[in-house]
Amino acid sequence: MDELLQDMADGKDLNDAELEYVKIFANLKDMEKAQNKAELKNSFSDDFVKDLESMGISRDDIEGMQVRIGSNGDVSVDGIEDEGVREQVQKLIDEKYGDRMYQYYIGIADSVGDLSSNTYRYATDIQEVRRYLKGVTGEDISLENLYLTPDGKIGGLPDKAADLINKTKDNARIERMKDALVDIIGKIRISGDLGIPDFTSQFQFKDGAFSVADSGFAVDMGALDGRFTPKSSGNMYSDMYKYQFKKVL
Repeated sequence: MDELLQDMADGKDLNDAELEYVKIFANLKDMEKAQNKAELKNSFSDDFVKDLESMGISRDDIEGMQVRIGSNGDVSVDGIEDEGVREQVQKLIDEKYGDRMYQYYIGIADSVGDLSSNTYRYATDIQEVRRYLKGVTGEDISLENLYLTPDGKIGGLPDKAADLINKTKDNARIERMKDALVDIIGKIRISGDLGIPDFTSQFQFKDGAFSVADSGFAVDMGALDGRFTPKSSGNMYSDMYKYQFKKVL
């Protein structure tokens, strides 16, 4: 099974019997991971290179480069000697490919994929919220300084973001961000000194194709997950509401 999944990840064609075997006996997560690896290595890399070639940049020009996409969406590129080429590649990723690369990263990197569903949601919500808030305000917002007010609003946001998130009605995207912020504020309170699970989506371009370079987390994700596991009694969010009033009064 592992060999077939690796063949799939490498972009090799499986025959009908092999595909059926994988569908029956492989778990869905491993199968999706192999498919993501194959897409990143083959169709995505080819599309990326075609765009570069239309700009006069060859596959060889970017061989050995490393790409990093921060939790706020900022893109950095290293490993390209020609600064002009590096800037063009960085701009292309930032404007067209960054979101897709992030999705490949969370679908391939074991450090993200092996998280429990609760911690996975927390880590990916942080990325989504950081990018959204930066897009709205043009600056990086410290999530540790946010809090809930007694009337259920998000406190600590710059005015522009506060008005948008706290006053906008019937907008699914903004409501999703508010729900994520409520959950993040609660989890930051619970996690205490363990820190926020930020991660950087990292890639390398080697042998003419992209692959994920798993950067892991700077915080102890096992310990963090333990904080979020409900105990036999009590509510893991119970002290979040004490915190609300402490911040407001």
